[in-house]
Amino acid sequence: MEYVKDNTRYIEEYAEKLVKHYKEEVIEIYKEYIKDTASTSSNRRDYQGVCHKIRRYKKIVGKPKQLELINELIALYRKRPAFLDELGKIKK
Repeated sequence: MEYVKDNTRYIEEYAEKLVKHYKEEVIEIYKEYIKDTASTSSNRRDYQGVCHKIRRYKKIVGKPKQLELINELIALYRKRPAFLDELGKIKK
């Protein structure tokens, strides 16, 4: 867990193994990782990558938490229509 805290990009790889023992920490790290990735994305391919991460996030946290994150990203990035389009595709 300490390694993942220091290197958040590995959360995708280790989330399923760590979630049993560190559920809240894993959820928070994963959410921040997705938000950081979204903040640096700038084109449709990047946005699709973020949406792919959100789909994997759902497997760990479930649909309600996924929708919460999607709505948060929609509020943050209202001026990125391509990103909103991609988020809308996975929100259904």
